[in-house]
Amino acid sequence: MERFARLVLTCGLHCPGVVVLPLAQSGSGFRRRRLIAAAALALPAIVSARARAAARSVTLAGNGGWFQSVFDSVILEAFRKAHPDIAVFYYPVGNSYQALSVLRAQRGAPATAVALLASGIAARATAEGLLKPLDAASMPVLNDLAAGAVSPNIAGPALMLDNLALGYNPTLIAPPPRSWRALWNPVYGRRVALQTPPDPLGLAITAVAAGLYGAGDPKTSMDIALTALGQLVPRVGVWDPIPDVYTAIADGDAGLGPCWNARARAQAALTPQRFAVVIPDDGGPYLTTTVNLIDKAPREDAARILIAWLLGPDAQRLLVEAMFYQPVNIKADIPAAALARAGATRAMIARRMEMDWIGITAARDRVTALWRSHGLAPQ
Repeated sequence: MERFARLVLTCGLHCPGVVVLPLAQSGSGFRRRRLIAAAALALPAIVSARARAAARSVTLAGNGGWFQSVFDSVILEAFRKAHPDIAVFYYPVGNSYQALSVLRAQRGAPATAVALLASGIAARATAEGLLKPLDAASMPVLNDLAAGAVSPNIAGPALMLDNLALGYNPTLIAPPPRSWRALWNPVYGRRVALQTPPDPLGLAITAVAAGLYGAGDPKTSMDIALTALGQLVPRVGVWDPIPDVYTAIADGDAGLGPCWNARARAQAALTPQRFAVVIPDDGGPYLTTTVNLIDKAPREDAARILIAWLLGPDAQRLLVEAMFYQPVNIKADIPAAALARAGATRAMIARRMEMDWIGITAARDRVTALWRSHGLAPQ
């Protein structure tokens, strides 16, 4: 018992909230009793400290790769400094579809508490009862979000928006393209990199083709979109590039291609001489990422604090300035230059193409099959 008491006291030196009693200088029996008494007092405090630490930890699931590296080191690190009593762990998943599989596998006993999901996938997860609805009564920051950020079909609100953009290699493409029609321009030769469905990039460029040539969306103008994309085939030099469109363009394997603005801006910062990005003047679709509380999430109180902070002005500003996403909190004070890089100025928002990601996600298998039947696939 004396050995145990010494171990407890030693641990107490490193455990906040533990009171360490001084040892007697003489008298072995008295000293032993003091050790045991000190251990009895210290042990509940140690257990309590560990319990408090376990009760204030949150695991957040989101995309891996470049997104994880920046979101964890910048966005979540700022939260950790603001809330040192809550430990946040980032669990990387490949994409929202894979995140959905994880949530299904953990149904009833989830190991994660918060999930970042594309809106179409979030709607499916909501319909399956995997997410817990959030409302302004329990989370007042929802009142500060832009119109449309809260959807009746999705348990969690929008966290950020990402614009479809054109990435290009300035050593191969000059002057910079300003319209989606540049993809069809024969002057650029066979230099287009194209991601095909079911990847969201393929679904988004289908909407662009429908909008450019049919003034509609893929669900009602699919024939027009596929005809236009068929005419694009001679311009495509790289289909479904590995590892991605951004690398193919930066390496010179392609000259230009549709990409997501946030990831493209990160690539441009890494390879400024070989990769640049524009948001076309004729507008385009955008992708919404939602932040969601998992149903039956462990440590729900801490998870709610994290979600509310991510939707608040400080986090929203970081998402724009460090990751180039469009914010959803209308009270966030963000410089105009940062909003322009994120495609979030008033003029840019006015030109955006609305895209029903819930509907298009549900129809993605049909869209993919139509692409393949029209010969729109890797050669």
